[in-house]
Amino acid sequence: MAPSDKPSGSAGNGDDGRETTGSIVDGVTNRRRLLQASAAVGGLSLSGCLNQLGGGGGETIKIGAPLPTSGPFAAYGNNFKNAFELAVQHANEEGDAGDREVEVEFADTEGDPNTGRQAAQELINNGADILSGNYSSAVGLSIGELAQRRGILYQCVGGSNAITGSECRPYVFNSGNSAVQQSVTMPYLLNERGGESVFILYSDYAWAQSYKNWNKNHSVPDNGGEVVGEQAVPLGTNDWSQPVTNARDSGADHIHFAVTGTDLVRGVNQAFSFDLQEDSIVSAAAATLSDVSAIGIDIMTDENFYPGGTSWYWEHSAQGAQEYSSAFREEFGEVPLNFSASHYAGTRTVLRAIGEVGNTNPDDLRSELEGKELFPQLWGVGEKFRECDHRASIATMIVQAKQGLSQQNLDNGNVYTILDYPEDPESVMRTCEETGCEM
Repeated sequence: MAPSDKPSGSAGNGDDGRETTGSIVDGVTNRRRLLQASAAVGGLSLSGCLNQLGGGGGETIKIGAPLPTSGPFAAYGNNFKNAFELAVQHANEEGDAGDREVEVEFADTEGDPNTGRQAAQELINNGADILSGNYSSAVGLSIGELAQRRGILYQCVGGSNAITGSECRPYVFNSGNSAVQQSVTMPYLLNERGGESVFILYSDYAWAQSYKNWNKNHSVPDNGGEVVGEQAVPLGTNDWSQPVTNARDSGADHIHFAVTGTDLVRGVNQAFSFDLQEDSIVSAAAATLSDVSAIGIDIMTDENFYPGGTSWYWEHSAQGAQEYSSAFREEFGEVPLNFSASHYAGTRTVLRAIGEVGNTNPDDLRSELEGKELFPQLWGVGEKFRECDHRASIATMIVQAKQGLSQQNLDNGNVYTILDYPEDPESVMRTCEETGCEM
């Protein structure tokens, strides 16, 4: 079936799933509510009952995909959307879900936790068997709580340590890298480019807070450096002159941006307009290809700018990466972004788990997915969903602009040289005991 951009025909917008029409979808949702209420009274497990209402016994598996297709992360979300369409196409061609056809329905989160939760609720009301998608950690946390309460498996990305830590949930699996996994850039730069002092500018929300804290308390001091200053910057800030001035006045050897999207573009450009690169290394935590294209060729080719670590890059040499990149480019005429790879592999892995267990029972899927290698292997390091916290053990890649980078290269996404990445990705993850995850 053709994917749709926005769920339609659902009258329910609240988290309680209440509806005012008598449609088939409404009946299914109401029946789910009755089962949940009965189980809550009787202390019964919901999963076996809920499975009978989803795709486990039908001919179609329906993915509900909440994505940021408008708002500050729209450039990412629309690329993610292509990754989902390709995942569904390949899943149906290769029989990932057994003899059942897979379809996907999209809803726009706008990059906002409340809107994202409402979008996910609407997808559930429309009969989604699993949820898969998002970008913002705050959105992921909001949807994860809803998915757990509604008894439906949720595959997401999101770097906040809380998603697979203090706020981990049995039915939530994360195929993206965490703030800890992403904290490879500063150790590399301290060891390769020297200097000791670091000033961190970070977005004031869940992922960036996790990232800043891990660098401040672990990654930087463990590698002989010191975070001498930090500043939270609200999302959507247009004027970065004061934060950039504060960073410059600190005299830090490294100015590090834990910022993404349009905020990163504005911040880095203002840093260079203030000539911070003349006395400091300027780096980012995780600049996507769409970010660096907007940052521009002059900054990208400056020897003192590093776009940081990326969760994945489309020119990676692993066989699975090359096959996926080729198919994506042929189908959509653009390169896949880093978290598009995570969503593609995470979704196909969940669909293969459905094929293995024969249903969409979240407890059965959880058992099948814990310790399961991601399919396909786009990182080539045996990446898997860890049993203890459901975080994917993927290898964050440290990158820099290619020598002789041209504007055409930048426009085409042919941008990076991979400097390094951990061949044992769990070596740069928190131990299970450190996560604080209890499921």
